Amino acid sequence: MDNGKRPVVFCVDDDPDLLAWMDLALSDQGFEIQTESDAVKALGRIRTVLPDVLLLDVTMPGMDGYQLCEKLQSSADTSYIPVIFVTGLAGEWERSRAFTVGAVDYLVKPIAEEAVLRAVRDHLGTRRKFSDVKKISGSTPPRETSARSEGAPRWDAALQSSGFARFKDFLAGRLALPAEKAKGVARLTTGSVYSGTSELGIPARKVAEAISAFLSFPLAPRIEPSQVRLGVLPTPFCLTNQVLAVGGEGGTTGFVVSNPFNWEALEAIRRVGEASPRISIAEPAAFEPLRGGGARPAPAPAPGASAGSKTPSIEQIRAELHLELGGDAAPAEGAPAEAVDDAGPLIELVNHLIETAYESGASDIHIEPTETEVIVRYRIDGDLHVVDRLNPKEVSRRVIARLKVMSGLDLAEHRLPQDGRIRFKPFSRKGSDFDLRLAVIPVNHGEKACMRILDKQKSVLPLEKLGFSARNLSVYRQKIRAPYGMILHVGPTGSGKSMSLYAALNEVKDATVNIQTAEDPIEYTLPDINQLQVHPDIGLTFSRALRSFLRMDPDVILVGEIRDPETAKIAIEASLTGHLLLSTLHTNDSASTVTRFIEMGIEPYLVSSSLLLVCAQRLLRRLCPDCREAYAPEAEERRIVGAGGGESLTLYRPRGCARCMNTGYRGRIAVHEIFVPNDALRQAMNRRGVSSEELKRMAVEDCGMTSLYWDAMDKVRQGICSIPDALQNVRRDEFDGRPPWAARAAGLAAVGAGSAS
Repeated sequence: MDNGKRPVVFCVDDDPDLLAWMDLALSDQGFEIQTESDAVKALGRIRTVLPDVLLLDVTMPGMDGYQLCEKLQSSADTSYIPVIFVTGLAGEWERSRAFTVGAVDYLVKPIAEEAVLRAVRDHLGTRRKFSDVKKISGSTPPRETSARSEGAPRWDAALQSSGFARFKDFLAGRLALPAEKAKGVARLTTGSVYSGTSELGIPARKVAEAISAFLSFPLAPRIEPSQVRLGVLPTPFCLTNQVLAVGGEGGTTGFVVSNPFNWEALEAIRRVGEASPRISIAEPAAFEPLRGGGARPAPAPAPGASAGSKTPSIEQIRAELHLELGGDAAPAEGAPAEAVDDAGPLIELVNHLIETAYESGASDIHIEPTETEVIVRYRIDGDLHVVDRLNPKEVSRRVIARLKVMSGLDLAEHRLPQDGRIRFKPFSRKGSDFDLRLAVIPVNHGEKACMRILDKQKSVLPLEKLGFSARNLSVYRQKIRAPYGMILHVGPTGSGKSMSLYAALNEVKDATVNIQTAEDPIEYTLPDINQLQVHPDIGLTFSRALRSFLRMDPDVILVGEIRDPETAKIAIEASLTGHLLLSTLHTNDSASTVTRFIEMGIEPYLVSSSLLLVCAQRLLRRLCPDCREAYAPEAEERRIVGAGGGESLTLYRPRGCARCMNTGYRGRIAVHEIFVPNDALRQAMNRRGVSSEELKRMAVEDCGMTSLYWDAMDKVRQGICSIPDALQNVRRDEFDGRPPWAARAAGLAAVGAGSAS
């Protein structure tokens, strides 16, 4: 090839006779041949050799050819190597998938020697062309040339910066945009044609139609996989720049692009296309099937399927299950693991549901069978959203079985609840590194699965980012540095207790401090802290771990949760013998923690002596800062937030925009109730029969505690949260839960007892 070197052709096939044949045929033509029968071993060798062309079989044990090609595409060093599939699979889907994973050609066995030689020689030129295209990224845009003085806008003029400026005026006029949105359009750059207009609420389809009309280029509503031309442009470049080479009449090559003002895409088309190439416009969603990662592409949208959906249709999955498993889509009760583990389409579906949830910022995934279908819901920012409806219902049994395989649960057990854990990284093609806590329970129409996403890469926020008011933060920071005592975070599941405890540990950790934690599960990995995962199935419970910690010379101990009287007793003993102990408990508010311990059989004097601080908390949704709407509250809303009659007050409510997925909310913030007992309150805790309501009143009146309700209302007045969301998550007090200092500091009118109820 260049500099007198022989071109290197790498052949991967599990058929030794075919490898020997290729070696003989290609060596005689002056090529240097490398061969490998195992795809996993081939991956490492290819990254070292960097061949000029790769000949690759599809069906191989272990890693198949599609998977190997995808892994090569994911690396910058190997993504531009031309891959030619040589396989016995001749279906239309196999050919389409070949392009999806990055191949440039597809030869069907048995293959003649001349066809192999012709393909290799052709794609040596492809390698040179790909190298040329690869140099475009990051290079300086070409200098703008003069526009034509007559005729319709054409390829060589209207796509440059001056043409883009005219297009923005054209778009605003075509859509009759109001002045505010027209100004937003005027600020668009060539790289933000779709993202910028989406923020303005303009659908991508409308933008694509406007580009088509402005440039007089035809609109391509859909890209047929059979029309895609392999080897004209490298797949990584196509996916990044949303440009595709497609076949036309008479063997000509045209190009489909989403953004013709993208100079990198234009430069690539100039280098590989004709002098005046045939251009069509498609919106970005039309390119999404190319990112399927192995899902079988559909030649046309399935009935009822939404346009641009990334999920393969259930009709395709059911057909593939029938073909690949050789029977009905519903497995028999107690089907063996191998009956579900090899179902490729099923694996793609489950991985897609999990990875989409992770990318959407969901905390939980619910898969729920009903009488006629399977509903998939994600919990995002505390609320559940229906994201998919799988039909027919029998797919549910396959999905649940796949999850059981991933987590090592008993496939034959359908009558009892099961809990497990999935380490998702080995199953992810994107390298996503997170875990899932899986719970499966029998329900009336099958089995329901719920998965909690545990993101190990998620960083622990500092205390000041957790929503503490200035006073609460000052008190909390003071108490977590105490030498001994018990600090508890209480609230329902999903109220942010673990994040708060991790933030506290992050703040107090020091080379001079020995910190031991017992968790189930370990949600965040913290450096310089000794973290232990409990395993109740082998007897490693919270109480046993806590007893062991007392022999490890600890300064600070974190117990994930106090679930039983034994753990509660040991935790109190530890806090009274020179250790700072942090934990969580499920109670509704801070004062209820005292009565909960007493219900567990703990003596009141032990509770009052050990409790240093109790922090009750909830998570409220943040109003989207880009679309929240200001308004003047009515009299009832003024009373709810505690505003005086003559006080000027502006509140905010959700509206909805593209940034918040039209929900009006983006992210969450915690509200807190910090219970720090003084001597009088400790004496009250020692009285038999004392109620949590009495303790709460004393904490407000004598200790200056702000209740959860009034901490939430403070965030409503600041414009962070809305009244409906606050009332949905925090119960209104049966008395005025504001201490006098809080009312004075906020300049609020005094509110009589019971007025907030």
